[in-house]
Amino acid sequence: MILSIALLGTLIPTTVYVLLVWWLDRYEKEPIWLLALAFLWGAVPAAILSVIFEVILELPLSALGGEGLLTELMGASLIAPLVEETFKGVALLGLLLVFRREFDGVLDGIIYGAMIGFGFAFSEDLFAYFLPILSEEGLGAGLVNILMRSVAFGFNHAFWTAIIGAALGYARLSRERGKSLLVPIAGWMLAVILHSIHNAGASLVEQTFCLSLLMSFLVAWGGVFALLVVSYLMLRRQSRWIARGLIEEVRRGALTYPEFRLLRSAGARSRLRWHAWKRGGWAAYRAVGRYYQCATELAFKKHHLRTLGDEDGNLAEIQRLRQQLAEYRAAARPWLGLRSPAP
Repeated sequence: MILSIALLGTLIPTTVYVLLVWWLDRYEKEPIWLLALAFLWGAVPAAILSVIFEVILELPLSALGGEGLLTELMGASLIAPLVEETFKGVALLGLLLVFRREFDGVLDGIIYGAMIGFGFAFSEDLFAYFLPILSEEGLGAGLVNILMRSVAFGFNHAFWTAIIGAALGYARLSRERGKSLLVPIAGWMLAVILHSIHNAGASLVEQTFCLSLLMSFLVAWGGVFALLVVSYLMLRRQSRWIARGLIEEVRRGALTYPEFRLLRSAGARSRLRWHAWKRGGWAAYRAVGRYYQCATELAFKKHHLRTLGDEDGNLAEIQRLRQQLAEYRAAARPWLGLRSPAP
């Protein structure tokens, strides 16, 4: 019974939040396997390593200060944020270095950072809070804790790590070496500071008559709102990348102008893809999706070429994507309702 409640209290909100963030990436969905890898890093290695290092770093505090409020506050608001955001940030840096072609900018950084954060929160909530509190303090206290951590503060870890991801995404497309180094450090520091503010607020609930928790709530959701605004602005920027990259394909005769208008509109894409699914089922839905994905990757790669030059073989990748787009376009054509481009 306890295990079932704890699992449901963790799984249901996490699933909803992950789907919301996945939906946010409107133009070029990141590979499911890579998103799963990011989630699993947060849920297992980052969580385990954080526990180990937090215990090690808190030993001197316990030896000097015992179990008082100051010791608890130092551990929660200093050690925990430093350790946890470092190990989550290391995963993001690894993704950027190893899967560079899948890291297209700020929005991708937000998506991957959020997935790592959701994974970390999943393990932390389940094993450090929900199961112990349900077992030791009963159903009432357990449900209150689930409500607070999964609903009121359900986006916290995703929010903090998404800040690091946004900073790495910015650095990914920056031509200035100084910014490429300083912006990610600044993003990590901001994530640590906001994490620290939240933990301090949660630790001082009794002393401040819940006012500190209210401050944590306002900071957390204010930050989530700010990230949503940034994501919206990045989607508009991606729309411009698509427009600039694909209008050239129209001029080359590889796409028609109606296709160009379709591909630059996230809403039109979704409507036509669902219409294809109604007419042709999963095969049609998948064919149209691959066509969208390839066209978007082509536009993004052309932006990378303009921004970074022939980094990692951008020119060769553009040629490969053009050939692939012709194949995917042919497969999706029955469901697009568009004329073929002129020869």
